[in-house]
Amino acid sequence: MTKDNIRFWLLFIVSIAISAVVISLFVKALKLVLYVILVLALAPVIYIMLRSIIPGRKRDDDKLKTRE
Repeated sequence: MTKDNIRFWLLFIVSIAISAVVISLFVKALKLVLYVILVLALAPVIYIMLRSIIPGRKRDDDKLKTRE
């Protein structure tokens, strides 16, 4: 094997390894973004469901008083 041939294969292997690392980081970032979007989208729905299931009682003290 010549020096250029060894250099080619070395650069080829290193470029494949770096590409694999970049792709795995991209997939992890994509999963994180998807998780955040789903949490932000589902939080209001879950809040409304819980609010309808667990009704809060209003006392007479909580009502606004009228001005005279």
